[in-house]
Amino acid sequence: MRLTEYRALLIDCDEVLVDRDSGVWTALQPLLEQRGEPQDKARVLAEFDEVLQALYPRFGELGFSGLLCFAHRQLAERWRLKVSWEEGMSFARSAASWSLFEDGPGAMLYLRKFYRLLVQGDRDAEDRGVLCERLGIEPEDFISLASDPLQDHAWLQANALDAEAVLRVTRPGARALAVGAACLICRDPDKASRPCSADYCIDSMADLVAQHQLSLRR
Repeated sequence: MRLTEYRALLIDCDEVLVDRDSGVWTALQPLLEQRGEPQDKARVLAEFDEVLQALYPRFGELGFSGLLCFAHRQLAERWRLKVSWEEGMSFARSAASWSLFEDGPGAMLYLRKFYRLLVQGDRDAEDRGVLCERLGIEPEDFISLASDPLQDHAWLQANALDAEAVLRVTRPGARALAVGAACLICRDPDKASRPCSADYCIDSMADLVAQHQLSLRR
């Protein structure tokens, strides 16, 4: 299908719209300072992701802030550092202020003229409303990573959508969905896989807008 033929976009929140890696890296600085030596950013973030993913089975129990808090503590233990629960919670609450990529708001403003915009990610209830406002979407269009809306027939029917008419806008390393087309946004060339296996492969939300405009002219 051409870009102009899809009715909705299912967009990953983190690393497509929200600069999660920079937010985590900044919030980890007090912990990294305890290590007393320069640290490689990519390696630190990879370790954080490893710890966080191991905790995800407890998402229902802990919530997003709880996961971040426990990940912070386990990372400290891995590095043989001592931290308080207050420091862990401070790290977790930093998610509310993670910045958007510069091209995100403008791209969302343009794309919502042509598609229904759905954003998939994890945030606690108290942070979700502010994030939706920043992204220009309705709260009901923010979907948890715990669900797969393209395989939820009741959800698709209630929203008058067909899975084949939804384009997923995702990032390298994200879990694959069983159905639907994908547009891979790889903001970091070092993480790009060659050849790209997605239906569309681009490097930013701004590029998605440009590709859509080209599609309109054809």
